[in-house]
This record gives sequence, C-alpha cells and structure tokens, in this order.
Amino acid sequence: MKRTLKFSLGLANTNKIEALKELSNEYKKAVNYFLQILSSENKHILRESEVKSFNSSLSYRYKQCAKRQAMKIWKSWRRNKKKGQIPEFDGALILDHRFIKVEKAKNSSFDYWVRIAILKKGYPILIPIKSYDYANNYFDNWKLVNGGRLSREDDNWFLLLTFEKETPPKKKEGKIIGIDIGIKKLMATSEKEFYGKDIERLMDKIQKKQQGSKAFKRAIKERDYYVNKTAKALSLNNLKAIVMENIKNIKRNTKKERRLRKEFRSKFQKWTYPLLFSRINQLCEINGVHFFTIDPAWTSQTCNKCGFVHELNRCGEIFLCRNCGYTQDADYNASKNILKTYLAQQSMVAGNIKANNGIFVH
Repeated sequence: MKRTLKFSLGLANTNKIEALKELSNEYKKAVNYFLQILSSENKHILRESEVKSFNSSLSYRYKQCAKRQAMKIWKSWRRNKKKGQIPEFDGALILDHRFIKVEKAKNSSFDYWVRIAILKKGYPILIPIKSYDYANNYFDNWKLVNGGRLSREDDNWFLLLTFEKETPPKKKEGKIIGIDIGIKKLMATSEKEFYGKDIERLMDKIQKKQQGSKAFKRAIKERDYYVNKTAKALSLNNLKAIVMENIKNIKRNTKKERRLRKEFRSKFQKWTYPLLFSRINQLCEINGVHFFTIDPAWTSQTCNKCGFVHELNRCGEIFLCRNCGYTQDADYNASKNILKTYLAQQSMVAGNIKANNGIFVH
C-alpha cells in the first residue's frame, strides 16, 4: 500500500524559489510540446529524435521525464469518453530519484533536506523541510519511495512524497459495524458511538466565507483537519469490518430516498464526503479491517425494529416509527440499518453459493 504526503518548501530562499520557477516553466513547456506532437499525429509514443528536437535548457534526462509524463497524460485523455479539448499541462512535475532526493538533517532546526536537480546541471539546490506529527509515523515506519512530485499553489511550493508499506492481511475475527454520515454528527456507528459533533459548525463557517477567499481556504483546511482527526478517533482494534453508505452521487440522486432537505444539500456541497470516505478506507487498509459499502436507499426512513418505511419516520435528529412507535437517534437508527442491509446481502450470497453447490436449496 502507498500513501502520498505533502510538505511545504516555504523555507527556500529567494534564489532557490527562482530556480524552481525556471525549472517548472521549462518542464511544462516540454510536456506541452510533446503533447502537441502526440495529438497532431494521434500516436501513443514519441521517438528519440522528437525528444531531442525540443530546444530547451532542460537536460536530456529531464526531457525524458517530461516525455513520460506527456504520454501518460495523453493516454489518460484518449481513454476519457468525454474528451473535450486537447489537454494543456499545468500541474505537478512528477520526478524520479535522479532529480529529487530526501536526506535526514542532523543537528538542525528542521528535519530533512531535499536535493532537487535544476536547470544548471551539476548544481542542485538544497531546501530544508519540516516534518509534522502525522508524517513522522510514515518516516519512521514506512519506506520512502525515491523521487516525488513538485507542485506550486499560488506563490507556495510543495513537495509530495510517497511512502509504501506491505499491506497487512485482513482480519478474520472481530465485530462488523455500520457507520452513518450526517451533518449534525460526522459519524454514528451501529454500536451507538457518535463522532464529530462540531462538523455542522465548521460547515456553517465555510458557508459564511466568500468562495475563493483566504478565509474560505482557511475554513476548508480547518474542516479537512477535523475530518481527519475524527476519522482517526474511530477505534479499529476490535473490528473485522466497517460498512458505510456509498453516497458518492448523493446530490444527483432524485429518485431514491435521498430527496434531501435544501439545508442538507446546501451544506453537503461544501462538505467533502470523499475525504472521510477515503480516510476511513485508508485506515481500514492499514489495520487489516475490511471496508464495504452499500446503497444508501431507505436507510434513514426504515425502522430498525419493525422494518416499516416512511419518509416521515425521520424528523431531524429524531427517528419515530409511525408503525410501532420505536424512537431513537436518527443517525444511530440509520447505522443499524446499514449494518443490517449488508448482513442480509451477505446471507443471500452465502445462500446462493450453497444452492449452486447442491448443499442447500431455497
């Protein structure tokens, strides 16, 4: 398994930043030059003569690196059914170990040196970087993959490093829990545990900021940090599997149960559900926990006790069954339904396997 972490290059001095700009500009020109050749001739690979034909201060090795990135972009674009315009590259520079090396710093106020080859051959620049609590675990317990990605966001430069580690085997023993996601509470589990009760406040804070402003970006970072922190608070020690709703297309879903209130839809647009989904999935992978998803239809409208389904069963944070009178926290009720739905699906699969093997007949 692999993880990619971002590190600021903000400790670089003015001359080194200028060197990064010059490198980035020339590299992007090379990638776009190669993309033009690939698109104009509608081919998959570039000849060596075409690589050498690009007149630049880039070294031949850098041109080769730009060529590989151009071919990868072109291949991805050709696979896309909704192609649109020919791509123009303005992203991160994907560089291998020949161009980027990371070394641990000794007796210093920072943690690592990153050595980056620039346009001036034989004179790489050294930029100090500081680690952070989350990254320290990766430096200590994972293997650092040589190379990295060099990116620029506004006037800030970052280095993206990849770490790898052998994937642990999946657990065979332990509990299976369902998790419901909400805007009042980030997560509610089928064990009646609630996590992330400040998520609504953070989403409201984002809504009050002007989109694209510095305050808006700070609010987004605060929310993302909170989502990561909350996901890590979920104990996986005694768990064999986690089941969540696959609500990737929740805003486009108009036919199923999720005809959401206007308030929910508005807030959901500013809430990166994929971040929580991805974070839980990653934590499960690291800890050998199975990760499953189900269709979200009816989970919040179904009574966990009697199975009665009605859109008025749920009123805000309270679930009150109009058939049997069962009342409970609405998110907890939904999490129980998520788990029950998954277990029912697994039971059906097991039954079909037995029937096909001639052992059991429905």
